[in-house]
Amino acid sequence: MQNRRIELPTEWVDEIPTGPSPFKAGVVSIALILLGGLGVAAGFLMPWLLVYVGGRNADVAILLENNHIGPSLRICFVSFLGVAALCVAAGAISLTRIRASYYLLLATLIAVYVVTVAYVSLTWRGVFSILDADIELDGSPLDKATTLQLWWKVSWPALLVLAYAVWLNVMLRSRSVHAVFFKASGSPMSGDRTLEDLRTHGRDPRHRKSLYASVLTHLMILVIIPYLLSIGGCVEAYKVPKGSGNPVVAMVKVVQPKKKKKKTLTLRPNSAIIFDQPDLDNTEVDQVMEKQTQLTYEASANAKAGKMGKGGGTDGGWPEGMEDYKVRFIRLDHGGAGWDDGMDQTDADINFLRNFAQATGFKKIARKGESHSIALLSKYPDDGFPPFVYLTGNGNMGRVSSADAKILREYCLKGGMLIADAGSESFHRSFTHFIRQVFPDKPLLDIADDDMLYQLPYGFPDGAPAFWHHGGRRALGIKHEGRWIAFYHPGDMNDAWKSPGYTDVTPEMRDAAMNLGINLVYYSFNQWNDAIAKQRK
Repeated sequence: MQNRRIELPTEWVDEIPTGPSPFKAGVVSIALILLGGLGVAAGFLMPWLLVYVGGRNADVAILLENNHIGPSLRICFVSFLGVAALCVAAGAISLTRIRASYYLLLATLIAVYVVTVAYVSLTWRGVFSILDADIELDGSPLDKATTLQLWWKVSWPALLVLAYAVWLNVMLRSRSVHAVFFKASGSPMSGDRTLEDLRTHGRDPRHRKSLYASVLTHLMILVIIPYLLSIGGCVEAYKVPKGSGNPVVAMVKVVQPKKKKKKTLTLRPNSAIIFDQPDLDNTEVDQVMEKQTQLTYEASANAKAGKMGKGGGTDGGWPEGMEDYKVRFIRLDHGGAGWDDGMDQTDADINFLRNFAQATGFKKIARKGESHSIALLSKYPDDGFPPFVYLTGNGNMGRVSSADAKILREYCLKGGMLIADAGSESFHRSFTHFIRQVFPDKPLLDIADDDMLYQLPYGFPDGAPAFWHHGGRRALGIKHEGRWIAFYHPGDMNDAWKSPGYTDVTPEMRDAAMNLGINLVYYSFNQWNDAIAKQRK
C-alpha cells in the first residue's frame, strides 16, 4: 500500500487576517479587567473551601497543617488578590496601546498561570494525601473516584480561570491584536493559527481529528465524569456475613411469685346440713395451670444468644451473604435539624456496632458509621443493598422530594428496612407526616409485645422499652407482605447508645437499647437474606 501525501493548501496562510484590529485589542483589555474581578472573588471565597474540607473531619485539618498544604493554600489565596489587582491595572494600562502595555499583559497572564497552577497542584496533593492517610469524610472512606470528585469540587473555579487566561493568551498572540500595540503588520502568529484551527477545524485532517480527540478526552476526564459523580455518587455494596445460624432466645431467669392463700367457703359446723363444695381453684389441674401462668420471664443482660443467622447451621451467618463481609451502620441525611443526632462526637453508632460484634461474634464491623442521602439508596446493586438504614433527628425533618420518597419506598419494598428513632417531639410529628407520604397506603401499626422483633435473639416480654417516649410509649411499624419494612421508636433509642458523659442512662437502659438494636438488625438481615434468595432463584 502506497503512502499518500496530503498536500496542504498554500493559500491557507494568506486567508488569515493579519491587519490590526482595535476591537479585538479592546476585548482583551476588558476581559483582563473582568479576570481581575474573578481573582478578587477567588481570594475571598476560596478560603471557605479549605474550611469546608477541614471542617468535615478534624483529622483532615491536622493533616493539611502537618504536610504544609494548608499554609501554602493560604498563601495562594493572598496571591489571588495580588494577581487580581495586577489584572485590573494591566487591563486599564493596556488601553494606551503601547509596546510596554503589551508586555505587561503577557507578564500578568504568566502570573495568573503560576498562581492557578500552584493552587490546582496543592489541592491535588491535599485530597490525595487524605486518601493515602485513610481518613474518612462524613463517616465514609475515600476511594479514587470520590477523591477525584472532591478535588474537582475545590479546583474547578481555578481551572475555569486557567482556561480563561489561556484564551486571553491566544488572543494576545494573534497578529491582529499584536499589530495594534506595535503599529506594524506581519505574518500570522501562533495565536492566529490556533484561532483558525478552531474556526476551520484545521488545514490537516489528521490534525483536526487528533485535536478533537484530545479536547473530548480532557473534557470527559475533567468535566463530564466529575459532574456525573457529583450527581449520582458512588456506593459500596453491603456485605452480610456468609454462613448459617440457628439462634435461640437469650437465656432467661424465672421469677416465681408467691402464691396467695386461697379462701374456702363452708357452712356452720353445727348446721343441720353441711354443704362443702370444692373450689375450682383448689383442683390439682388448676394448681398446675396457675403455676405455669404466674411465671414471669425477664431478659438477662448477661445472657448469651445462640449463633445468629439463618439456615440451621452452627457457625453463624446467612446463606446469601459474603465471605469478606463487613457490618455497617448507614444513616440517612434528610437535611433536617439533628439528622446525625448521636452519631457525631458521641459515637452512638460505633458503640452499637462494637456491642453488636461482642454479642454476636461477627467481628468485621465498620470502623465508623456512614451517612448519605436517600437518593443514593437507588445506587446499590440488587444483591448488595443495605439490610437496614437508620433515620433520626432532634428537630423537624428536612424537605424530602417526592423522588426521594419513592426511592425509600422501593428500597423498603424490595427487602430493606427503615429503622427510625425520634430524638424530639418535633421530629415525631415531622416523621409521622413524612412516613405517610412514603407509604400512603400503609398505616403505622402498634407492634404487639409477642412479635418476632422482640423474641430473637433477646427476649422483650413487654415489647420495646419506652425510654424517653418523645412520641408515646409504644413502638410502631409498617408491614408489607407479612414482614416489617419500617420500625419506628418514639423514645430516642440511640440516646442510650451514646458514650458515657453525653447521656444519663442506667446500665439496664443501655443494655436494653443495645439488645433491642441487635434484634432489629438480626430481623433485617433475615429479611434481606430471604429477598436475595428469592431474587437469585
